Amino acid sequence: MCSLKTQIEISKVEDFLRKNFSVDIKNMEILKGGEISQAFSFNDSSGSYVIKVRKVRKRFRKADPFRKEITVSDIVKKEEVHVPIPKIVRHGIFKECKNEKFIYSIAEMALGSFIHLFPKEKSLLVDGPLIDVLHNIHSIDISKTEGYGDWQEWNKAKLSSMKEHILEVLERQKIYTDEKLLNGIFKKELYVQGASKIRELVKFCSKKRYLVHADYGYDNVLADSNGKITAIYDWEHSIFGDFVYDIAWLDFWGFREENTYSNLYCKKYKDSNLLDFENYEERLLCYKLYIGMTAAGFFSESNQEDKYLEAKHRILNLLLT
Repeated sequence: MCSLKTQIEISKVEDFLRKNFSVDIKNMEILKGGEISQAFSFNDSSGSYVIKVRKVRKRFRKADPFRKEITVSDIVKKEEVHVPIPKIVRHGIFKECKNEKFIYSIAEMALGSFIHLFPKEKSLLVDGPLIDVLHNIHSIDISKTEGYGDWQEWNKAKLSSMKEHILEVLERQKIYTDEKLLNGIFKKELYVQGASKIRELVKFCSKKRYLVHADYGYDNVLADSNGKITAIYDWEHSIFGDFVYDIAWLDFWGFREENTYSNLYCKKYKDSNLLDFENYEERLLCYKLYIGMTAAGFFSESNQEDKYLEAKHRILNLLLT
């Protein structure tokens, strides 16, 4: 289990809901999945909901992950584009003391199952809808916004290019790696190899800007038994930047043959005037390596050696392409 995952007793969540919202809770259950948050489903007289509780890591105290999800949901409604985002009805501080802070969100429950739980024979049903909804995200108008990289307020991100975003995170990881991880399982040789190749490839990053989910996939997407996408969760890592990043994420974490999703996306939308497919393969490789490197750092920090070794294996294979 991830050592950074929030651990909280279900009775404390029930007490929080009763004390603060006077709800008549029924059928509360712990939901599996997620590396940081702990989620619970429950019913009350008004409907079915999911509450997520997470301990905020010190270096992310100023961020408001649930606010970003609400913002995107509002934008989607205005543009009338099909990107199903369950409505967050409440969010705020669950508990705070001198050394700890926990935040929460309560969202309406969507029907369906996370797509990583689909049996193999059913997963094929999801491929088309998964790509189409992702394209809808990339089609959202961000022309009135500025910048690249992480955004906390919708109108502006702080960086001047996707290249700068990738290199900034890579440099931040290097500093953190030098300080804390090199005595663990994330070895310097892997960082040097991966970072060197990424620095070669960032020149191919698109200069066009799109809304990027940046965590789009298996435990953040729900679908019904017919393959229809019913919910897109967890927008806290969303950025303004290159849409190819989302496709690389799908392929990197996929349970399918290499490049399944990048080939599907390209085949269906390559002729779109909206999207920039120049240097597509180079961009895919750049972002896959970047995703692998950040994953390796996270799994090392959270003491998940098996997952770290999987990420390492993927990185080394990608370096051979």
